[in-house]
Amino acid sequence: MDSALQDLAYSLRRLHKSPGFTIVAVLTLALAIGANTAVFSMLNALILRPLPVERPQDLVFLSQGPHSQNQSFPNYCDFRDRTRTLSGLTAYRLAVVAFSHRGDNARVWGYEATGNYFQLLGVQPALGRFFTVREDQKINGDPYVVLSYATWQHRFAGDPKIINSSVKINGLDYTILGVAPKGFVGTELLYAPEF
Repeated sequence: MDSALQDLAYSLRRLHKSPGFTIVAVLTLALAIGANTAVFSMLNALILRPLPVERPQDLVFLSQGPHSQNQSFPNYCDFRDRTRTLSGLTAYRLAVVAFSHRGDNARVWGYEATGNYFQLLGVQPALGRFFTVREDQKINGDPYVVLSYATWQHRFAGDPKIINSSVKINGLDYTILGVAPKGFVGTELLYAPEF
């Protein structure tokens, strides 16, 4: 212990004798620690932290090949109806849309998802309800939307009376069914959809 204290005292005396070197060393350490913290924080938020769903370790992603992430809807229906390996299969896609409510217009990111999306992920709504497989039966039959928690807070001021009101997505009327729970932003790591 005495040797370590003597080494520390010697180091402090040397740093005191050369203030220019001390400033450069401290700045270098500060930048390195700051960069390391920023990279780890981003890595933790995007990759290391599990998705806020019921069983994130059981999720898989189906792809047609290394450069394709798209499936046709008929392929999805075939896979969903014939799978014996998976407990269920859902489909979604990212979409940039025009979103309007009472004259407030914006271009936002959202998911177009099948009726079993929330049920399969085991997510419960913060407000209202989620759409189900029943609403998935008719093409364009039930135009419903579920808002993200952040969108509900930001665009609708957390108004609990927003359920069953109408918004326009790409000029078409959609009924707000519910609000996703706080912290749930879907199954993509790099996007936080608004609906």
